[in-house]
Amino acid sequence: KAKIVVTGCPGRSLERHPGMQEVADLFVPNLHKDNLVEQLQQFLGEAPHPQFDYYFPPVENSKTTRLNLKITDGCFESCAFCIIPSRRGTVRSLPEDEVIQRLKAAHQLGYKEAILTGVHLGAYGHEHGQHGLDRLLHRINAEADIHRVRLSSIDPHEISDSMIAALKDSPRLCAYLHIPIQSGSDTVLERMRRRDTRAAILDTVERLKAEVPDISLTTDMIVGFAGESEADFEASYTLMEALGVHKIHVFPFSIRPGTRAAYMKDHIEPEVKNERVQRMLQLDHRLKTQWMNQWKNQTVELLVETISRDGVVKGYSPHYLRLHVLPEAGATELQRNQLIQVRVTDVDPENEVALATTVL
Repeated sequence: KAKIVVTGCPGRSLERHPGMQEVADLFVPNLHKDNLVEQLQQFLGEAPHPQFDYYFPPVENSKTTRLNLKITDGCFESCAFCIIPSRRGTVRSLPEDEVIQRLKAAHQLGYKEAILTGVHLGAYGHEHGQHGLDRLLHRINAEADIHRVRLSSIDPHEISDSMIAALKDSPRLCAYLHIPIQSGSDTVLERMRRRDTRAAILDTVERLKAEVPDISLTTDMIVGFAGESEADFEASYTLMEALGVHKIHVFPFSIRPGTRAAYMKDHIEPEVKNERVQRMLQLDHRLKTQWMNQWKNQTVELLVETISRDGVVKGYSPHYLRLHVLPEAGATELQRNQLIQVRVTDVDPENEVALATTVL
């Protein structure tokens, strides 16, 4: 008979739901999810299994060639639109030595890229009173041996000069950052309870580009936040133009029960919100097209993630350029998880993919 286990962000609230007691056999609080395997073994009365000796499977047994390595959980921010801090708790970070050890284990298990992840990645080490991510990145440069390490997401105010120095001319840190900006209006940023300002965001990106000129930048933007005026939206639009980001993930604001934003007044009419979303998406397409066109005739490194049945090799470059190598390029002998050099011959912004027909 199958057992039903409930865990994750809504686990605590579901445990209190009267109907769930009759459905679920075990509730694992989100704060204890990291020990899920051990708790399941104890619940089922099973002895530890050798397959769980590592934190992740060898790359040949993994669904992806890029490893997501969670180094922190929780968040101490209080953004008005977000429910995560009340569900995930405050910041808890994996010790630096443990991160380095896991990166070395990933390399030994065949992985060529690891992505450092966390609900609030920039707060890594905050519970110890330090901006620990900076120091960790310098240690990764010096001590890790995996080919690529990528950051998942980091807020603008957490990009320090030390972090920029770690990214500059790094032997393994990818020249790519996802920076969730959310709005370009100081008024909206304040209502969102964000720590950033328009001027500070501009300054951060300018410093970053000055030291790492080829850095690729993507961002999140919330359109139609409560009280957003036309001038506020224009401030977001012009900030995106000024920063020259390479992709904008556009999110129409939606109410999340239990957040501060749910109780705000002056919510935007759906038709106004949708019109602004379309304008931001059009800007995203223009900026993305400009960025992708810069890669034409360039030679880039590709980590092979998948090979389709019709022989198309798919993967990403260090700058997070999505690549397809067509079978007529002589790529039939390529293998999954292989690093290759390819020449970009064309781009398809509609499908967000660059095409490569020459394997070097």
